[in-house]
Amino acid sequence: MATVDTFLDEISDAINEYTEGVKKRLEGKLDETAEHILAYLKSNAPRSGYKNAMADSFKQLTKGDGVNKVITIYAENKGRIIHLLEFGFTHRNGKYVSPRPFMRPAFDTFTPKMIEDIKEMIKRG
Repeated sequence: MATVDTFLDEISDAINEYTEGVKKRLEGKLDETAEHILAYLKSNAPRSGYKNAMADSFKQLTKGDGVNKVITIYAENKGRIIHLLEFGFTHRNGKYVSPRPFMRPAFDTFTPKMIEDIKEMIKRG
């Protein structure tokens, strides 16, 4: 005969199983979004035609796991000039170089969809 304690244990086990499943799906969605952003950056960043083009310098760094997982996307060797291309700048000779945004559009395109998908995962399980 089932007691209240066994019933509560079963409910607790079911909740733990549910949360572990949701965590794995959330991690997968985060990884998927990071891959999309990285691919977008590599295809839309300026290419100089040289060996070390900016588009080829983007990397993904993953730290932690579960709810503490953080994915950083950065330009390995061209990071100090990205803001100049993203926002535009005035050259030393006075010539204005117009902005060529490629980072902000990547995050604006993929991040809202990821957030909506996460909300749905939490709602529906």
